[in-house]
Amino acid sequence: MRSVAAALFADTRLARRAADVLMSSGVSESSIHVLDATVADLQPSLVSLGVPEGEARYYIELVSAGQTLLVVAGQTDLASARETLLSQGGVDVQAQGGQLARPEGAGVAGGTGARPSDVTGRWQDVISRYEMLWQQHYGTSETTWEQMAPVYRYAWELANKPRYRGRPWSEVEATVRADWASRGSALTWDLVAGPIRDVWEDVAEEAAIGAEGGGDRRIPRQGNDQTVAARDLRPPRHVP
Repeated sequence: MRSVAAALFADTRLARRAADVLMSSGVSESSIHVLDATVADLQPSLVSLGVPEGEARYYIELVSAGQTLLVVAGQTDLASARETLLSQGGVDVQAQGGQLARPEGAGVAGGTGARPSDVTGRWQDVISRYEMLWQQHYGTSETTWEQMAPVYRYAWELANKPRYRGRPWSEVEATVRADWASRGSALTWDLVAGPIRDVWEDVAEEAAIGAEGGGDRRIPRQGNDQTVAARDLRPPRHVP
Protein backbone atom coordinates (compact mmCIF):
# COMPACT_ATOMS: atom_id res chain seq x y z
CA MET A 1 0.00 0.00 0.00
CA ARG A 2 1.24 3.50 -0.82
CA SER A 3 2.00 5.77 2.12
CA VAL A 4 2.42 9.03 0.20
CA ALA A 5 0.95 11.10 -2.61
CA ALA A 6 3.43 13.14 -4.64
CA ALA A 7 3.38 15.35 -7.70
CA LEU A 8 5.72 17.63 -9.64
CA PHE A 9 4.92 21.26 -10.41
CA ALA A 10 6.59 23.62 -12.84
CA ASP A 11 7.63 25.96 -10.02
CA THR A 12 7.37 26.54 -6.28
CA ARG A 13 4.52 29.05 -6.64
CA LEU A 14 2.25 26.43 -8.21
CA ALA A 15 3.25 23.82 -5.63
CA ARG A 16 2.44 26.17 -2.75
CA ARG A 17 -0.90 27.03 -4.33
CA ALA A 18 -1.69 23.30 -4.40
CA ALA A 19 -0.58 23.06 -0.77
CA ASP A 20 -3.07 25.79 0.15
CA VAL A 21 -5.86 23.89 -1.60
CA LEU A 22 -4.90 20.72 0.28
CA MET A 23 -5.02 22.53 3.63
CA SER A 24 -8.37 24.09 2.81
CA SER A 25 -9.69 20.57 2.24
CA GLY A 26 -8.53 19.42 5.67
CA VAL A 27 -5.00 18.11 5.09
CA SER A 28 -2.75 19.15 7.96
CA GLU A 29 0.14 21.47 7.16
CA SER A 30 2.57 19.08 8.86
CA SER A 31 1.71 16.40 6.29
CA ILE A 32 2.62 18.62 3.31
CA HIS A 33 6.21 18.89 2.13
CA VAL A 34 7.29 21.24 -0.67
CA LEU A 35 10.72 20.29 -2.00
CA ASP A 36 12.82 22.10 -4.59
CA ALA A 37 16.43 22.14 -5.77
CA THR A 38 17.54 24.07 -2.66
CA VAL A 39 16.85 21.07 -0.39
CA ALA A 40 20.15 19.39 0.69
CA ASP A 41 20.19 15.53 0.50
CA LEU A 42 16.87 15.26 -1.34
CA GLN A 43 17.00 11.48 -1.73
CA PRO A 44 17.18 10.72 2.02
CA SER A 45 14.34 13.19 2.54
CA LEU A 46 12.13 11.39 0.03
CA VAL A 47 12.98 7.98 1.45
CA SER A 48 12.16 9.14 4.98
CA LEU A 49 8.78 10.38 3.74
CA GLY A 50 8.01 6.99 2.20
CA VAL A 51 8.47 7.75 -1.51
CA PRO A 52 9.35 4.49 -3.33
CA GLU A 53 12.96 4.32 -4.49
CA GLY A 54 12.19 4.18 -8.20
CA GLU A 55 9.89 7.19 -7.99
CA ALA A 56 12.42 9.07 -5.89
CA ARG A 57 15.06 8.78 -8.60
CA TYR A 58 12.63 10.10 -11.19
CA TYR A 59 11.53 13.01 -9.01
CA ILE A 60 15.11 13.93 -8.05
CA GLU A 61 16.07 14.28 -11.71
CA LEU A 62 13.25 16.71 -12.41
CA VAL A 63 13.62 18.66 -9.18
CA SER A 64 17.30 19.09 -10.05
CA ALA A 65 16.15 20.42 -13.44
CA GLY A 66 14.06 23.13 -11.76
CA GLN A 67 10.67 21.62 -10.98
CA THR A 68 9.15 21.50 -7.49
CA LEU A 69 7.88 18.38 -5.75
CA LEU A 70 4.97 18.34 -3.32
CA VAL A 71 4.67 15.27 -1.09
CA VAL A 72 1.73 14.45 1.16
CA ALA A 73 2.59 11.91 3.86
CA GLY A 74 0.82 10.61 6.94
CA GLN A 75 -2.70 10.98 5.57
CA THR A 76 -5.32 8.24 5.41
CA ASP A 77 -7.11 9.58 2.32
CA LEU A 78 -4.20 9.66 -0.11
CA ALA A 79 -6.47 9.09 -3.10
CA SER A 80 -8.20 12.41 -2.50
CA ALA A 81 -4.86 14.12 -1.91
CA ARG A 82 -3.58 12.79 -5.22
CA GLU A 83 -6.71 13.96 -7.03
CA THR A 84 -6.18 17.43 -5.62
CA LEU A 85 -2.53 17.48 -6.71
CA LEU A 86 -3.41 16.46 -10.25
CA SER A 87 -6.33 18.90 -10.42
CA GLN A 88 -3.93 21.70 -9.53
CA GLY A 89 -1.64 20.86 -12.43
CA GLY A 90 0.70 18.40 -10.75
CA VAL A 91 2.10 15.34 -12.53
CA ASP A 92 3.14 12.11 -10.81
CA VAL A 93 4.80 8.88 -11.88
CA GLN A 94 1.48 7.07 -12.21
CA ALA A 95 0.02 9.74 -14.52
CA GLN A 96 3.17 9.85 -16.61
CA GLY A 97 3.34 6.06 -16.73
CA GLY A 98 -0.23 5.89 -18.01
CA GLN A 99 0.76 8.10 -20.92
CA LEU A 100 3.52 5.64 -21.80
CA ALA A 101 1.26 2.61 -22.00
CA ARG A 102 0.47 1.39 -25.52
CA PRO A 103 -2.73 -0.21 -26.82
CA GLU A 104 -2.79 -3.94 -27.43
CA GLY A 105 -2.19 -5.08 -30.97
CA ALA A 106 0.29 -2.33 -31.84
CA GLY A 107 2.57 -2.85 -34.82
CA VAL A 108 2.30 -4.02 -38.41
CA ALA A 109 2.42 -7.53 -39.82
CA GLY A 110 5.98 -8.43 -40.70
CA GLY A 111 7.47 -5.48 -38.89
CA THR A 112 9.14 -2.29 -40.10
CA GLY A 113 12.79 -3.29 -40.22
CA ALA A 114 15.84 -1.49 -38.90
CA ARG A 115 15.69 1.42 -36.49
CA PRO A 116 15.90 4.85 -38.20
CA SER A 117 19.23 6.62 -37.74
CA ASP A 118 17.72 9.45 -35.69
CA VAL A 119 16.28 7.13 -33.03
CA THR A 120 18.48 6.30 -30.08
CA GLY A 121 20.04 2.86 -29.88
CA ARG A 122 21.28 3.32 -26.32
CA TRP A 123 19.40 1.78 -23.41
CA GLN A 124 20.71 4.55 -21.16
CA ASP A 125 18.66 7.06 -23.13
CA VAL A 126 15.32 5.39 -22.47
CA ILE A 127 15.78 3.65 -19.14
CA SER A 128 13.78 6.21 -17.13
CA ARG A 129 10.88 5.84 -19.58
CA TYR A 130 10.59 2.15 -18.81
CA GLU A 131 11.22 2.58 -15.10
CA MET A 132 8.11 4.78 -15.03
CA LEU A 133 6.16 2.24 -17.06
CA TRP A 134 7.18 -0.48 -14.59
CA GLN A 135 6.26 1.73 -11.63
CA GLN A 136 2.84 2.48 -13.12
CA HIS A 137 2.00 -1.15 -13.85
CA TYR A 138 3.94 -3.19 -11.31
CA GLY A 139 5.32 -0.80 -8.69
CA THR A 140 3.23 -2.36 -5.94
CA SER A 141 4.47 -5.89 -6.66
CA GLU A 142 7.10 -7.68 -4.60
CA THR A 143 9.76 -7.19 -7.27
CA THR A 144 12.01 -4.13 -7.45
CA TRP A 145 13.10 -2.06 -10.42
CA GLU A 146 16.67 -3.29 -9.89
CA GLN A 147 15.44 -6.86 -10.37
CA MET A 148 13.30 -6.04 -13.38
CA ALA A 149 15.48 -3.52 -15.23
CA PRO A 150 17.42 -6.31 -17.04
CA VAL A 151 14.09 -7.75 -18.21
CA TYR A 152 13.00 -4.41 -19.67
CA ARG A 153 16.40 -3.96 -21.30
CA TYR A 154 16.21 -7.44 -22.80
CA ALA A 155 12.76 -6.73 -24.23
CA TRP A 156 13.73 -3.31 -25.58
CA GLU A 157 16.87 -4.55 -27.27
CA LEU A 158 15.13 -7.58 -28.75
CA ALA A 159 12.12 -5.57 -29.93
CA ASN A 160 14.45 -3.17 -31.74
CA LYS A 161 16.31 -5.84 -33.71
CA PRO A 162 15.63 -5.39 -37.46
CA ARG A 163 13.87 -8.75 -37.79
CA TYR A 164 11.46 -7.91 -34.97
CA ARG A 165 11.05 -4.12 -34.91
CA GLY A 166 7.44 -3.12 -35.49
CA ARG A 167 5.99 -6.65 -35.41
CA PRO A 168 2.87 -7.15 -33.26
CA TRP A 169 3.21 -9.10 -30.03
CA SER A 170 0.87 -11.79 -31.39
CA GLU A 171 3.43 -12.62 -34.09
CA VAL A 172 6.40 -13.00 -31.78
CA GLU A 173 5.13 -14.10 -28.36
CA ALA A 174 5.95 -17.78 -28.83
CA THR A 175 9.43 -16.97 -30.17
CA VAL A 176 10.21 -14.56 -27.37
CA ARG A 177 8.96 -17.00 -24.76
CA ALA A 178 11.22 -19.74 -26.14
CA ASP A 179 14.17 -17.36 -26.24
CA TRP A 180 13.56 -16.35 -22.62
CA ALA A 181 13.35 -20.00 -21.54
CA SER A 182 16.66 -20.75 -23.27
CA ARG A 183 18.41 -18.18 -21.10
CA GLY A 184 17.86 -20.17 -17.91
CA SER A 185 16.78 -17.13 -15.90
CA ALA A 186 15.50 -17.59 -12.36
CA LEU A 187 12.61 -15.28 -13.31
CA THR A 188 9.74 -17.34 -14.69
CA TRP A 189 7.82 -16.43 -17.84
CA ASP A 190 4.70 -15.73 -15.77
CA LEU A 191 6.65 -13.02 -13.94
CA VAL A 192 8.25 -11.37 -16.96
CA ALA A 193 5.62 -11.82 -19.69
CA GLY A 194 3.67 -8.68 -18.74
CA PRO A 195 6.69 -6.34 -18.61
CA ILE A 196 8.12 -7.77 -21.83
CA ARG A 197 4.82 -7.29 -23.60
CA ASP A 198 4.54 -3.71 -22.33
CA VAL A 199 7.91 -2.89 -23.86
CA TRP A 200 7.13 -4.76 -27.06
CA GLU A 201 3.83 -2.95 -27.60
CA ASP A 202 5.54 0.36 -26.90
CA VAL A 203 8.30 -0.21 -29.47
CA ALA A 204 5.91 -1.75 -32.00
CA GLU A 205 3.55 1.21 -32.00
CA GLU A 206 6.38 3.71 -32.20
CA ALA A 207 7.89 1.80 -35.11
CA ALA A 208 4.54 1.63 -36.89
CA ILE A 209 3.70 5.35 -36.64
CA GLY A 210 7.19 6.77 -37.13
CA ALA A 211 10.46 7.22 -35.30
CA GLU A 212 9.86 7.09 -31.56
CA GLY A 213 6.26 8.19 -31.70
CA GLY A 214 6.60 11.13 -34.06
CA GLY A 215 8.56 14.32 -34.40
CA ASP A 216 8.22 15.39 -30.77
CA ARG A 217 10.08 12.27 -29.67
CA ARG A 218 12.72 12.19 -32.38
CA ILE A 219 16.09 13.03 -30.87
CA PRO A 220 18.44 15.74 -32.14
CA ARG A 221 21.46 13.78 -30.96
CA GLN A 222 22.35 10.65 -29.03
CA GLY A 223 22.21 10.92 -25.27
CA ASN A 224 18.80 12.48 -24.69
CA ASP A 225 16.13 10.77 -22.63
CA GLN A 226 12.82 9.91 -24.31
CA THR A 227 10.50 9.65 -21.34
CA VAL A 228 8.70 12.68 -22.72
CA ALA A 229 9.83 15.07 -25.44
CA ALA A 230 13.59 14.61 -25.74
CA ARG A 231 14.29 18.17 -24.65
CA ASP A 232 12.55 17.80 -21.29
CA LEU A 233 14.51 15.17 -19.36
CA ARG A 234 18.05 14.14 -18.67
CA PRO A 235 19.17 10.49 -18.56
CA PRO A 236 19.14 8.98 -15.05
CA ARG A 237 22.47 8.60 -13.31
CA HIS A 238 22.03 4.91 -12.53
CA VAL A 239 22.56 2.32 -15.26
CA PRO A 240 21.86 -1.35 -14.33
